[in-house]
Amino acid sequence: MATYLELRNLYNDSELRNRVAVAIAIAADTVMRGTDNVAPFSQTAGNHDLRVIWAKTALGNTEGSTSPFWQSVLAANSTLTVAQITGATDAALQSKVNEAVDLFSGVTV
Repeated sequence: MATYLELRNLYNDSELRNRVAVAIAIAADTVMRGTDNVAPFSQTAGNHDLRVIWAKTALGNTEGSTSPFWQSVLAANSTLTVAQITGATDAALQSKVNEAVDLFSGVTV
């Protein structure tokens, strides 16, 4: 398990942050194309509309969206070691970002 200090140091890892920024753009594009119709996205009526609003903002300012998502991804993986976090595949990072979309779009989960 990574310590809090190790997690904070990872927060400054530009390579991982950049990968999360790309994952945010991909998640936003998925929402904009309407293919957010499977888990982990909530399918409750109206939730897609909230995600579209989020996606437009995220695509317009991916860098501004990165910090909160990056913090969420680190928190969601806090039980892992630094090596496991830094060694995460793109697919694993995408999965964690996708899981956080509803949280950041105002969807009640």
